[in-house]
Amino acid sequence: MSVLSVVAGIARGAAGIAWEAPQSTLGAVNFAIELARGGVSRVTRERGRIFVELRGSRAISLGHFVFWSTVDAPIVRVGPYNKEHEYGHALQSRMLGPIYLAVVGVPSTIRVMYAAAQYLVTKKPWDGYYEGFPESWADRLGGVPRRSRAAR
Repeated sequence: MSVLSVVAGIARGAAGIAWEAPQSTLGAVNFAIELARGGVSRVTRERGRIFVELRGSRAISLGHFVFWSTVDAPIVRVGPYNKEHEYGHALQSRMLGPIYLAVVGVPSTIRVMYAAAQYLVTKKPWDGYYEGFPESWADRLGGVPRRSRAAR
């Protein structure tokens, strides 16, 4: 391995960190909070990301941090593919860089808020959560074999 290839690898790594800095910073803060509250079940390094399995029903992908769980929330069923779904969001973060929070984070948060409101009215989880943008895109990127409600 040449010195040039080592330097190029370091530069690519630094550029990747800078490209996702806003969401990775939030991810580091969320990681510290989850550690402090005892919410972390397991931490692994995979696919260039830090995967944090959480106790409970929370899940979010913030830059280099992929927080996931297989525990269903009352408002949305996460199922067995939550890790891959959240990794799909990590790939969106890699593609979109500093605009990820605006392009993916805001619509995703709005979908969660809708799911919560729908649950208050019906007392049932929202089965359509993963069918719209940006969730269906995250599923495709993460390789989640989810069937749509129309196909059921």
